[in-house]
Amino acid sequence: MEHCLNCGQELTAEDRFCPKCAQKAHTHRLTLAHFFHEFFHAFTHTDKGILHLLKALALRPGTVAREYMAGKRKKYFNPFTFFLIIMGIFVFTGTVFRKSDIAVRPDEQVLRRIPSEEGRNQYVATMQRVENVRNFTNKHGNVIAMVAIPFLSLLTWLFFRRKGYNYAEHLTANMLFITFSNLLFALLVFPLAGILKGTAGLGILYLAAFVVQALYLSWGLNGFLLLNTAGERMRSLAVSFSGIILWVLFSQLVFAVYIYQNLNFPQYFTRMFGQ
Repeated sequence: MEHCLNCGQELTAEDRFCPKCAQKAHTHRLTLAHFFHEFFHAFTHTDKGILHLLKALALRPGTVAREYMAGKRKKYFNPFTFFLIIMGIFVFTGTVFRKSDIAVRPDEQVLRRIPSEEGRNQYVATMQRVENVRNFTNKHGNVIAMVAIPFLSLLTWLFFRRKGYNYAEHLTANMLFITFSNLLFALLVFPLAGILKGTAGLGILYLAAFVVQALYLSWGLNGFLLLNTAGERMRSLAVSFSGIILWVLFSQLVFAVYIYQNLNFPQYFTRMFGQ
């Protein structure tokens, strides 16, 4: 072989890999045996497979983020590909287990109590927007997660910017932490939510899940930023909890503005907090 089949770089007889793009100098025709070998290799490779990354994020998430920022990029499965794969699982399981057979419809008794035609039309439109929000959150949880990560990363960067990492590095680290915690939502929380649907235990389940997510995020930050003192660790815990709480409130505000765009949307929060 005289040239790389991927980029056209000239090769010598001693080259095992292309010096320009790193593809193997000698490729072979694909077969079913090669296909299945590469498929399992991508998941189980001891140095950079996705299972290796999952194990590392379960045992030492901060170390994973710190080593990746330090330049050990080949050691771990690509975090951006990891995010896309896990978010696909997250959306699928959320759609399957949280699916409701009962659509949001206007209440006939409420409609009869509204005196004007304009008021009834506004109420019907509001209920339709409630249904739209429910469908969006079920089908596009990955979009919500993609927006949440930059939001949380801004907080961690602002509070820990003296540690020397820039915003993009905080963004990548938090993407690893939040993606792994979302996998736990997909595999554990959503199936349990399907079982507990319509019971008081559902709210307790989600509250416990968010607490665990905040604790995991704080743990990851401790290892990533080498937070060793009690004060620093308390700070990371406070940032993690406040970040998740603020994100929930912010997302609820956005949905409220959309739902009650023609009405007095603060009633959304009055109902939410039972006041």
